[in-house]
Amino acid sequence: MSFSEQLAVSCGEKWERMHTHPFVKEIGLGTLPKDKYRFYLEQDYIYLIEFCRLLGLLASKAPDLETMGKFKDLLALTLEYEMDLHVRTCAEFGVDRQQLEKVKPAPFCLAYTSYLLNTAGAGEFADGVVALLPCAWGYYEVGRRLAERGLPEEQCYREWIETYSSAEMAELVAYLRGLTDSFGAEATEAGKKRWSEIFERSVEFEIMFWEMGYHKLTEAAGLS
Repeated sequence: MSFSEQLAVSCGEKWERMHTHPFVKEIGLGTLPKDKYRFYLEQDYIYLIEFCRLLGLLASKAPDLETMGKFKDLLALTLEYEMDLHVRTCAEFGVDRQQLEKVKPAPFCLAYTSYLLNTAGAGEFADGVVALLPCAWGYYEVGRRLAERGLPEEQCYREWIETYSSAEMAELVAYLRGLTDSFGAEATEAGKKRWSEIFERSVEFEIMFWEMGYHKLTEAAGLS
């Protein structure tokens, strides 16, 4: 079992909950209420802005030019591909880019992005990579599973699934998992334990993010 697989297994049922939340299921069925989807997209757009900062930070900490270039490419992919999906879909809901950029982050969104940036900023390059892996890997796994079950008729949900089950996402996840596996191959037991805790915390934040979107949570109740 690879180190990245060990990290997922160590999360127990949390890893599966991240992929089977009602928010995700209803996207797959095409039945998620549009007001919930719009709220989620607005918050996820704010998240992606900070995610881009995270990628830039990791590029600056990369151990070599090749890795630095990879994170530059990941930053471009997020800016030009993933965020564009949010802009186009929100425009259909009557929310333009300028309005999107003025959205106030909900406490769950702010807590997650702060965790990612603090982990990457205060820790090693590897800490930041492990912290972001549940997001990239989790979204790809959700997209892949939903695509295998058949795409919904609702265009906005179909496009979301196609984006996160794409070959580009598969390549991104394979790269990040490969990096993580290389960290594990050289790590001490203490290092593996630290990365397991970092990974699991990000998984918990991913579950919170689905909860936030599904219930349109703008308060921090239950955040720990």
